[in-house]
Amino acid sequence: MHNLREIERIVLSSVIYEMSSEKEEQLERLQVKDFYSIGHQNIFSAIEYFIKEDKPIEENLLSKYLIKQKTFDEQVMLDILTATPLSNITPYVDQVINERKKRDLELLANKIKIMLTEQNDAQEIVAFAENFLLSLDALEQVDEPITMTEAIIEFDNTKEPPRIETGLPVLDNALYGGIELHQLVHIGGESGAGKTMLTLQILNNVAGYFGSLFLSFEMPRWKMAKRMKKFEKESKGFHNYFITDSGRDISEVKRTIKKWVAKHNIKFVVIDSEMKLTHRSFKGDNEPNRIGEIQAELAQMCQELGIVIFLITQLSKSDIRNKTMSGLGSVKSDYEADMKLLILKDDKVENKRYVEIKKNRQDVKEYKTEFYIDTKKLIFSDAPVPMVVYEYSEDKNKTEIPIL
Repeated sequence: MHNLREIERIVLSSVIYEMSSEKEEQLERLQVKDFYSIGHQNIFSAIEYFIKEDKPIEENLLSKYLIKQKTFDEQVMLDILTATPLSNITPYVDQVINERKKRDLELLANKIKIMLTEQNDAQEIVAFAENFLLSLDALEQVDEPITMTEAIIEFDNTKEPPRIETGLPVLDNALYGGIELHQLVHIGGESGAGKTMLTLQILNNVAGYFGSLFLSFEMPRWKMAKRMKKFEKESKGFHNYFITDSGRDISEVKRTIKKWVAKHNIKFVVIDSEMKLTHRSFKGDNEPNRIGEIQAELAQMCQELGIVIFLITQLSKSDIRNKTMSGLGSVKSDYEADMKLLILKDDKVENKRYVEIKKNRQDVKEYKTEFYIDTKKLIFSDAPVPMVVYEYSEDKNKTEIPIL
């Protein structure tokens, strides 16, 4: 097998000798840092520039460009030009990337040694290691700023990402087709209002066409399985619906979400509930600020990963009294939410609910609609349904009693 420097020379020589669509496709897999030699990094950067500018990749043009950049090395260029060019560079590109990953892993090992020496918390070390490993295959690319005119042209020529349809026609219509991606959605209400019921109904609908993840911290996994088993025949997405009941610290939650987004292309995440989340690295002693920090990290994940997170939130007494949704009094928490869904009970009809869109960053005004809880199916319906209670006789048989 060739040594690493020779492999890098073969890749660069093959591109300079003859560019093709297949080779350009392989080059898109590479980053500057994949090359071990500084000289090879400089030549690869020049090749990237020529491809971007749609210019021919020729020895003389490359040399002039490198001289202008003050990175030209005549011996390095000569070594590359005398290497044997190949038509298929795929296995060599694979090897270049593989060797770079090995170097990165060596850096990770050294960093872990340092963190152990400095007596860092074990969870911090694990979080650092997992985030590092997740980034091994990610291209480190930051978009350059562009003008708004260019951004509008880019938008006009790009297919708009699909929205998350809730499966509730009235709500989807209010949202002009559903919830846009990249959003943190708070869903709140008083105890017994149906926060979890509505959220699980939406999750079950979404799993039919998007990978979905449920972090169930209010109820163990087996109880959720028992509850959802009744929908097994109706569901089209249980194979696409992932659930966990462990890892409540925000660092663990973030790792779980990132890992499952990478492995299963998750687009919709539900966390039940905000009050069960911990933040071990939070240094303050103010509860609203702690919650605000947690939500800030979740909001950032929505932006970075292009997902929707439904966060079931606990309302304060003043929220319930004033029919507002302030996020336990945290200004930061209130700011981080992209949308807020508030569920309110009806004072006269026991199974009637109002769902209000209190805040949103979509092109939707604040909106309020009414639903009815189907107590038999445990779902929200946009049409009145009789409320069912059960009366137990002495022989332990139960009888359904509909209440209108």
